[in-house]
Amino acid sequence: MKKLPLLTALVLLCTMTGCLEDKNAPNIPFDVAPTLEPYTAPDGTFDVDAVRSNIYLKGQHFDLPLRVYDLGKGWEYKLYNRQDYGLKDGSGLATIYFNGAEMGTVSLENCFEGKEEASVIYSLSIKTSDCSIYNITPLVSTIGDVEFMLGPPDSVDDVQQPYTHAYHYGVDQGVDGKGIFRGHTIVINFNESGVVDYINITYSDLTSSSQ
Repeated sequence: MKKLPLLTALVLLCTMTGCLEDKNAPNIPFDVAPTLEPYTAPDGTFDVDAVRSNIYLKGQHFDLPLRVYDLGKGWEYKLYNRQDYGLKDGSGLATIYFNGAEMGTVSLENCFEGKEEASVIYSLSIKTSDCSIYNITPLVSTIGDVEFMLGPPDSVDDVQQPYTHAYHYGVDQGVDGKGIFRGHTIVINFNESGVVDYINITYSDLTSSSQ
């Protein structure tokens, strides 16, 4: 049997393993952080990459950041009116749905008028018991559960009802000149019974303020 030329062999290998780029994928002018296999850190330790690699919505695995284009079958998003929320072109907010059921809200970058499918989800908020982030589940997990998994918070805020206070973990650089929140954070809000009511995770590029 004759040996295939090296270039031909490489092309065939890429075709079989799916490493050729999707020609229909929208262009994103910056590197999106790579997808990670889910993993956990030692108990009581906050590891943002472990947390962002363990997001489950309706039993489906996601991690951040995530291209809107890659949401998958059954998932839809509805953009908030940019003017109503004072959003700059390039940033966005949306509600995401699975088979018509609301599953959470997301913050978007690279979200430009007419090119929304090139948007990148960098922040996600959930408040239903069929979703979890790092096995922390709204309406189920308690303060004790959170501290066991992530340790003591970096800071605690008192918040208005229906929440009583919020635990903050990670690095927060604030909002950049384009309205994108730069941070590697998880914020967990508790109700008056000490049960998780609302979770937000953010994973955006900390090295750029002009993407």
